[in-house]
Amino acid sequence: MESKMLRFTTVVALLGIISAATGFAAELTTVKASDIYIVGDSCVYPSSPALAFGIISAVFAIITRVYITVTFGGCSCCRNDPNSTPISKLLYVFSWVSSVMAVVLLLAAGGLKEGGEVDAYGYVTCYVVKSGIFASGAVLALLSAVFGIAAYVVLSNSGIQTTVSPPFGFHEDGNVDLEKSPVSCSTHQSTPQKNYT
Repeated sequence: MESKMLRFTTVVALLGIISAATGFAAELTTVKASDIYIVGDSCVYPSSPALAFGIISAVFAIITRVYITVTFGGCSCCRNDPNSTPISKLLYVFSWVSSVMAVVLLLAAGGLKEGGEVDAYGYVTCYVVKSGIFASGAVLALLSAVFGIAAYVVLSNSGIQTTVSPPFGFHEDGNVDLEKSPVSCSTHQSTPQKNYT
């Protein structure tokens, strides 16, 4: 159990860190409004790896989500797992929500096409990704990994603490025939009563 938890924690942490790092790299390399040149009626953008970093970050966030979901056995944490607790379910849901929001932000920012438009007064407006979008996606991708790890640890610890003791009166070797050796559930012997008629 310890090695399985260590493997899960290591893989999810590594995937979450890669997703967050590439998201922050996209934020640092994104094109600023001051970097854009206007030539005639068109916007000229400098080359930037922000789009590639944003897509890589989103892909690793999706891979992290898939790995967490597969390790939990689909959505079994939210169903009838006997070891699941309200805390593990809540953390699992937080992980899902953070993951979805991270992917949406990263893909939306990465999918913004370069270009611009000319308004009614003849001014050219160029499109740029708002500051903080990639960073927000990176933080949410990291939070998704953290919540996934926390849910797994809580679920594993609740499973470890659940112990089943043999019923009262049975031997631990399990070689008891109930028909030959009936077990009384009462704690005191009842004496037969005499019928005085």
